[in-house]
Amino acid sequence: MTTLVVASSQHGSTREIAERIAQVLRVNKGVTTVVEHPKDAPKWLATVDAVVVALPIYRDALDKTGKAFLDAHRAELADKSLFILASGAAPSINPRLQATIDSYGARDTAYLRGALTEEKLGFLDKLSIKLVKGQYGDFRNWEAIEAWGKSLSDRGAH
Repeated sequence: MTTLVVASSQHGSTREIAERIAQVLRVNKGVTTVVEHPKDAPKWLATVDAVVVALPIYRDALDKTGKAFLDAHRAELADKSLFILASGAAPSINPRLQATIDSYGARDTAYLRGALTEEKLGFLDKLSIKLVKGQYGDFRNWEAIEAWGKSLSDRGAH
């Protein structure tokens, strides 16, 4: 039994969260995991029992690459134990985005904060953050991330 962890990430923070979840499943729960970018993940879908999709939120929207994976493979994912993790810099998720995530029928969803590092952002991203008076920083709560990862094996990630 294998769990596919799909990691969509533009600047690396969400990828690091996805890798930590895969590591927690492997080390603490003995789950075989593979971490892939959404473009490489489809080749694994026929061989896995569970899928964890980790995607960031940018400018109050779900990451396009991660969302495209969910949209394109909706039928295949319906036959799997699906879990979705969204990460962002905001303290909470916009209810509209949560409703979109819920529409995929995942067994569980989570919103966990990510990191927003100024050095990794382009001019437009920096301008957007300045306009909304956003803050830079690493907001990841590794204990919460690991706890969510551990909980997945009890709900079908094996």
